[in-house]
Amino acid sequence: MRLFAERGFTETTVEDITNAADVGKGTFFNYFPSKEELLTAFGDLRIGKIRAGLEEVERGNEPIAEILRRLFIRLGEDPGRSPELARSMLLTMLSKDAVRLKFCTRFAQGHVIMTKIFKIAQERGEVRRDVDAADLARSYKESYLGSLLAWSLTPSTRLAPSFQRAFEHFWSAAAAKHSRIEKEGSER
Repeated sequence: MRLFAERGFTETTVEDITNAADVGKGTFFNYFPSKEELLTAFGDLRIGKIRAGLEEVERGNEPIAEILRRLFIRLGEDPGRSPELARSMLLTMLSKDAVRLKFCTRFAQGHVIMTKIFKIAQERGEVRRDVDAADLARSYKESYLGSLLAWSLTPSTRLAPSFQRAFEHFWSAAAAKHSRIEKEGSER
């Protein structure tokens, strides 16, 4: 990730990676058939974080808003290491068809899991029911990606407050009406 941030994905070679990791090329290729597969593994980590969020929701010990807020932050931890890394990853996803297609698959997997989260939240009355759960999941993802992109372009800002603001805006639109009213009343 450091090399991708410093040099960009395209300019970083497998040799650069193996030298930095102090492993042989053969070892690298035992785990990753190509450099692009590193980003696929990164996508798999994201899916793991989303699955963990679903497990937290299914346990039912905390309000959905808190779980979704934490997930928003967790998803940003790795690409949020530096604006350069975020830009490099986003650029690679957008410009390399093989990588983009794999990320689209991961996005679809994540979307299915996030939709389950929002369906549970609707059943519990914590999220509005007049919007389809799949649309809420899409808005959540778009809020996350938009925040990450904006931060990567204006790195003078800090990522955590940007994510916090984006989540609050998302939640103010997604929360069930009684949740929004309770929050507004507590802020007065």
